[in-house]
Amino acid sequence: MRFSLLKRIKSDIRFRIKSFLCVSFVFNFLYATLLFLLSRLYSSDWFLVMAVYYALLCIVRIFISFELNPEKPLRKQISVMRICGYFLFLLNFVVSVLMFVLFHTIKDIPYHEIAVIALATYTFCTLTIAIITSVRHLKNNRYIYFSVKVISLVSASVSMVTLTNTMLATFGKENIALRNIILPILSGVVAIFIIVCAILMIRKANFDIRIFKNERERE
Repeated sequence: MRFSLLKRIKSDIRFRIKSFLCVSFVFNFLYATLLFLLSRLYSSDWFLVMAVYYALLCIVRIFISFELNPEKPLRKQISVMRICGYFLFLLNFVVSVLMFVLFHTIKDIPYHEIAVIALATYTFCTLTIAIITSVRHLKNNRYIYFSVKVISLVSASVSMVTLTNTMLATFGKENIALRNIILPILSGVVAIFIIVCAILMIRKANFDIRIFKNERERE
């Protein structure tokens, strides 16, 4: 049973993506709920905004999961990618609020060095895999799969900012000036990256829909 499941995950891309979305949804939902409860308990804007951020990730992942059907018409698949592009603008607004709270209200909390290194390794691996797979799915015109990978890519890039803050708090807590320089720059790059992803997804979707309409009219 276990081997057949692993074999299916390896060979069936739809099943693999759907499993990934379901697992991500469960973890994001539980984490968002925990953060919301902590925001009420400690009256913390940081926990509240983080809860909203992970709740939005839950919504978009469950939406894509319902739309993940290889028999869905091509135009519908393209429309899903366009909706995800618009969603990224909303997510970018929440991320901007998150960064504002990070700069102005969060105190540096140092973590154990091993925990920080493990978190950094996980974040970099996630980011690298998301970049490679998103490019591959875009080249193959797998619109919904590409949307999944872009959401993962954006999530990993946001994690880079919080990871950087954690690393500075742990390894460079005495250098406040460095934190005040690196974090705004990195946050700005991430915000621009999210906007660029959103624009590119929407433009590609609109362009491919026009091509689809023209081909239908010629027929």
